Amino acid sequence: MYGFLEGVERRDALAYARSFARRTVGSSERCWYAVEPLWTGFLYEIHEGGPGRSFLPDLVTELDANPGGIALVPSGRRVFELTVRNGRPVGGLLPEAKSRQVQLQMAAIRPTVPVDGKAYGVVIPPWVTADQVRLRTIRATRRMRRVSAPVSVPLALSSVGFAAGLGLLTSGGGLYYWSPHRVPQPQALTLEQMPHRQWEAALAAIGPDNYVSKLEYRDGKWTIEIAGQTAGAR
Repeated sequence: MYGFLEGVERRDALAYARSFARRTVGSSERCWYAVEPLWTGFLYEIHEGGPGRSFLPDLVTELDANPGGIALVPSGRRVFELTVRNGRPVGGLLPEAKSRQVQLQMAAIRPTVPVDGKAYGVVIPPWVTADQVRLRTIRATRRMRRVSAPVSVPLALSSVGFAAGLGLLTSGGGLYYWSPHRVPQPQALTLEQMPHRQWEAALAAIGPDNYVSKLEYRDGKWTIEIAGQTAGAR
């Protein structure tokens, strides 16, 4: 699909082409658009599906050199015909029968430049006669813009946020695991291991002139320190 906008800036032409494609094409995620300056305005191009390569660079060059010519661009099983009327390019899709006839004629034409087996169009200059077959070739060369991104912006931002949070959680867990200053894990003690059940052992370890200075549980056993001296461990 092609159209022409006059008296606008490039950003206006891009916005119009993108908006027009969204209104007219069912699946905008598989839709492409491009614009190119031509004379007093911009020529825009819209593709539904395909590799997203624009014919505009070659098309504009050939139309500018042959303003009275006719451009024929492949569009699946049909052909888009673009002509210049009153200084403005206008056109539309040819019917299927006419498109087949034009495609057979284009297949018999020797391209003026290498096309590497890819689809190409032609521009018929106004001076071409019926016996001339070496016409001007139009190739799809420039990468086009997507009408809509395959992944919406909110979904992309959410995915980035989720990935960042997951990475932060994972790195935090790794730092905690390898850190030498981790919080000690609680241990389940039996009744016999409780501090108050060590009272008898502490009384047996002291005499009339000393006292228990420290009662400590470490590595599964109790240690009793008596007046700065270490008593037997149990």
